Amino acid sequence: MKKIDFHVHLDTDEISVEDSARYFNEMCERKGYEGVGLMALSHCSEAYHPQCNERALAIKVLMPGSVAFGSPHHSGDFVEQVEDLMGRGFSGIKLLGGKPSQYRLFGYSYEHERYEKLFAYCEKYGVPLMVHNNDPLVHWDITKASPRTIARGWVYDEKIPSQEWFFLTMEAVLARHPRLKIALAHFGFYSNDLPRATALMEKYPNLMMDITPAPPIYVELSSTQKESEAFFRKYHDRILFGTDVDNALFGRVREYNDMKTEMIGTFLEGSEPRMIDGRFDIRPISLEPHMLENIYYNNAMRFIGKA
Repeated sequence: MKKIDFHVHLDTDEISVEDSARYFNEMCERKGYEGVGLMALSHCSEAYHPQCNERALAIKVLMPGSVAFGSPHHSGDFVEQVEDLMGRGFSGIKLLGGKPSQYRLFGYSYEHERYEKLFAYCEKYGVPLMVHNNDPLVHWDITKASPRTIARGWVYDEKIPSQEWFFLTMEAVLARHPRLKIALAHFGFYSNDLPRATALMEKYPNLMMDITPAPPIYVELSSTQKESEAFFRKYHDRILFGTDVDNALFGRVREYNDMKTEMIGTFLEGSEPRMIDGRFDIRPISLEPHMLENIYYNNAMRFIGKA
C-alpha cells in the first residue's frame, strides 16, 4: 500500500539540507513511504526562518516522490509571494496564521485583509492550502497543559481570543470562499465536535481534513469511536495522512515521532484498543484497505492535482 507522510516540517535551520534529506529518506525507507510533504514555515514557535522555502525546495530535489508547500513571510505581500512560490515549483501553500501563538506575535489571524486577499487568489486559481487554525482547548488552561505545551509558549490567557473565536474566524473564511481547495491541519481541532466537522464537510466539498497529530486529537476521536468510524468511512476520500515529523535527527524527538505513527496506525487499522506511550487510550476504527489507500496516499495526490 502506497503511503506519503504529507505533513512534515523543518523545525531547525541548524541541520543541513543534505542531512535533513538523509534523515527523511531513511524515515521513508523505514516506514515504507513514497516520500513526504515538506511544509515550510516562515515563522514557527515565534522564530523567524527566512530561508525556509529555499531549504524545502532543496530537500525536495534530494527526495524523489516528495512535494513541498511554500510559506509566505509576513514582511511582504501575501498574494505576490504565493504567485512566486507556486511558480518556483511548490505544490501548495502552508499557513500557520491561525495558530494562537501566531496571533500573539502578529496581532491578527485569518480575519485580516492580508489573508482575505490571499484566500480570494487561492480560491480563484485553485491553489491548495494546508491551513493550521486553532489549538486544543486544553491550551487555554495552564493547569491542564502539558510541560511541552507550556515550554513552547502554546498556553493562552485572556489576551488571546478564545478557541471558539478561531473556529468562527475560519468558518467565516470558508463561507466567503466556498470553493477554496483547503485542508485543515490536525483535524482543524474539531475532534471533540464531529457534528460540527461533518456540517463543514457537507457544506464545502473542497474541504479536506488532515489527521496529523496533536495526540489529544486521537484520544478525543477514540472517545467517540462509533461516530469517528462513521465520519472516516464517509469521508475516506477527503482525509490526509501526516505525522508532523521534523528534521531533528536523534533522541526523544525521533521517539516521539515514532509514537505518533504508532498512534495513527492503531486508530486507522488496528483491531484492538491500545494504550500508546502509557497515556493515550486509542480505540481503532479498522478501515478497509481501499479507504486506507485513499487516506495514506491517493487523497494527497488528488489534493495537489497529481492523480
